[in-house]
Amino acid sequence: MRRGWVRPVIVLLLVAAGILAARALGLGGLIRLENVARLKQGIESYGALAPAVYIAGYILAVVFFVPGLPITVLGGVAFGPLWGTFYVWIAATIGAGLAFLVARYGVRSTVERWVQASPRIAKMDWQVAKHGWRIVMLTRLVPIFPFNLQNYAYGITRIGFWPYAITSSICMLPGTAVFTFAGGALGDGRGDVTRTLAYLAIAGVLLVLISLIPSWLQRRSKLAGDLLKAAIIAALVGVALPAYAAGPAYAAGNDAYARLLKAHVRPGTVSGIRLALVDYRAVKADPAYAQALNALAESRPDALTSDAERIAFWVNAYNLAAIKAVLDQYPTRSIKDGGSLLSSIWKKKVATVARTVYSLDDIEHGILRKAFREPRVHFAIVCASLSCPDLPAEPFDAARFDAQLDQQAAAFLSNATKGLKPGADGKTARVSSIFKWFAGDFAASGGVAAFIRARSSPEVAARLGALTDAGLSYLDYDWSLNDNARSP
Repeated sequence: MRRGWVRPVIVLLLVAAGILAARALGLGGLIRLENVARLKQGIESYGALAPAVYIAGYILAVVFFVPGLPITVLGGVAFGPLWGTFYVWIAATIGAGLAFLVARYGVRSTVERWVQASPRIAKMDWQVAKHGWRIVMLTRLVPIFPFNLQNYAYGITRIGFWPYAITSSICMLPGTAVFTFAGGALGDGRGDVTRTLAYLAIAGVLLVLISLIPSWLQRRSKLAGDLLKAAIIAALVGVALPAYAAGPAYAAGNDAYARLLKAHVRPGTVSGIRLALVDYRAVKADPAYAQALNALAESRPDALTSDAERIAFWVNAYNLAAIKAVLDQYPTRSIKDGGSLLSSIWKKKVATVARTVYSLDDIEHGILRKAFREPRVHFAIVCASLSCPDLPAEPFDAARFDAQLDQQAAAFLSNATKGLKPGADGKTARVSSIFKWFAGDFAASGGVAAFIRARSSPEVAARLGALTDAGLSYLDYDWSLNDNARSP
């Protein structure tokens, strides 16, 4: 059995075993509305421990798919409508949370790999992720969605645990009260016609109000109506609510990005600096540019399974975002012109990745440097300037990413016009200001000088045998745009 299947199989077997055990013990037959009086006597026999026993039993029932309606009514019968509502609310909240966590940590990672090519489910999962608690609110309030199934279904979506748990807890109260007040009419109200009718009236009013929610929401808001339709589909497909992976959607976009690079990046020299130039005017007119951006917006980097996949994805995302930052203001002499006195271009939200808008700083410092701590990434991300590392004529690819990083670093360090200019004495060198700005990122490699010796070509490294960090000085950094239009 493949390793990725072990955990979900174990979880499913445990849940199935619990369901089978409940049926074997006759709990499914016992927990029926006609047995409520008998169950009430059993609960009351525990005395002061009755609420705790009831809550524990309810939680197990939720996790193991035991019908919840009779147990909810039992709460009203055994404890009255008010305390019954309170106990059911606590138990249902805890049970719903546990079922969610079972699905989240036991099944989701595998399910994500099952439906990588399903646009319909991908759209549904995106709606759950984007609208989160609103979807949960609708499905908890509208009494057409199976309660036990919801708990597991949400566990394999992208919604966070706390938005799910808090919204579920609040929005389960009206439905809970309907059935506990009905139970209260059977219990507390017995023998008191007025009280019985009052409890039934309250339950009836709540039930009518809840039944009107769908039509009211659709009249009030088109978004709510659309979400309700999506939620109904989600309930019908049950556990088929997994996230779509970055693969299929992003693969098409990556092909478009690859076509852009191949067609519009070429070597050149500007102001004495050798570099890869970008034909920005042609990129903007190329349909592949819009395709690449659209695919990036719909991508799912959180579904990638290895660091190589994730870092390659985010490097490509950064480089495409930098191109967009230029084209958003093109023609321009420098990418930095897109900033302002109050905020630099690096902090401007410029590109959408997985339905979230990022700045270049968000990607570079918040993701690449923070999460991966790979110093060679500084030679892979390209800030659209003459002194930046060269934009490669192909996207970064997870299968070849390590070799591509080595190639980028070696190429930059072999470029004396902007990367590394060795001194004649072997003890000094003029290097890119990147090594000054991010010196700390090279500490794990023994420092900047040690990194340069290790990553340079053999010919260059042979000339730097005595180089130390103290012998470094820095080349001027030219922020002029790496635009093909500037090439002679």
